[in-house]
Amino acid sequence: MNSTSLDPHLLHGRRQRPDGPMPVDIISVQSQLVYGHAGNSAAVPPLLRLGLRVAEVPTTVLSNAPFYATTRGRVLPADWLADLLLGVRERGLHTRARMLVSGYLGSAGNGHVLADWLDAIRPETPQLRFCLDPVIGDTHTGAYVEPELEAVFCERLLPKAWLLTPNAFELGRLSGLPATTAIDGLAAARELLARGPAWVVTHSLRGAPGELLTLAVGRDEAWCIASPELPIDVAGTGDVLTALLVAGLLRGLAMPQALEHAVAGVHAALEATLAAQCEELDVLAATPDSTPLAPRFPAICVD
Repeated sequence: MNSTSLDPHLLHGRRQRPDGPMPVDIISVQSQLVYGHAGNSAAVPPLLRLGLRVAEVPTTVLSNAPFYATTRGRVLPADWLADLLLGVRERGLHTRARMLVSGYLGSAGNGHVLADWLDAIRPETPQLRFCLDPVIGDTHTGAYVEPELEAVFCERLLPKAWLLTPNAFELGRLSGLPATTAIDGLAAARELLARGPAWVVTHSLRGAPGELLTLAVGRDEAWCIASPELPIDVAGTGDVLTALLVAGLLRGLAMPQALEHAVAGVHAALEATLAAQCEELDVLAATPDSTPLAPRFPAICVD
C-alpha cells in the first residue's frame, strides 16, 4: 500500500505544520503486542524513559504473546513490511537515526525484505549501526521460527550487523557450536565475529549453580557478568536487554559499562515482576529513577 492507493478521504494536509524533520535515535524493527511486553512493546518504553527517540516498525501485530490460551493477530505480510520500510526511507529516518535494531521478524520473507532494504540504504547511511537480535527460539522451547529464517540470519543479516545479541540457544544455532557455558560462549561468539560483527553479546549462559552469565565478546576484548537466576519465566527479557545495551552505547558508555547497566536493568524488572506477581514483565522497572554509583553486577574481563 502507498499513498497513491489510499482512499481519498484519508488524504489531507496541515495548514501550519513546521517543516523541520523530527529527531530519531533508533529505528526498531520488531513485533508489537496489544497486551504484555515483547519486541517493540518491551524495548520502546525503557528507551523512551531514557530520553531516546524511537521509530517503531512492526513486523508482527498480536493481541498477546503466543503462550496464552488464545492469540489474535498476524505476522505482517512481506509486502506490508517492505512498504513500511519504504516509508521510513521516504521520510529520511535512516539518515538521522544512529542505530537500527531488529528483533522478531516472523517470516523468512520479512527477513529478506529487511536485508534488501539494508542493501538499498547502505550508501545513504554511513552513521547507522545495525544491531541484530536474531530471534529464533530458546533452550526450553526450541526453535519457533521458520527454518528458512535462520538461513537469512546467517547468510544475509549477520554479515551486515555491527552488534549481535543472541541468547545462548540462538548463539549455538548460528555458530553450529555448543553454547552453554562461558567457555563455549566465547568460542561460539568468536566464530560469529569472523563473519562480520564487531560485538557479540549473548545471555542465558550457565554459570555456577543458580547463576546466569551474560557475555560481551569483541575482536580485542571480552567481558562477562554473573547474575542470580530468578524463579520466573516471562517474555521480553532479551528485548529489554538489547534495548538497554543499545541505549548505554548511544549515551557514550563503553561496552562493559553498557553491559552492566543492561543486566542490572533486566534483573530489576524481573524482581519487580516477581514482587507484584504479575504475568507480564514490568519493563518500566528496568530504568530506575536513580543509577547506583557502583555496578550491581560488575563486568569482569575474560580471555
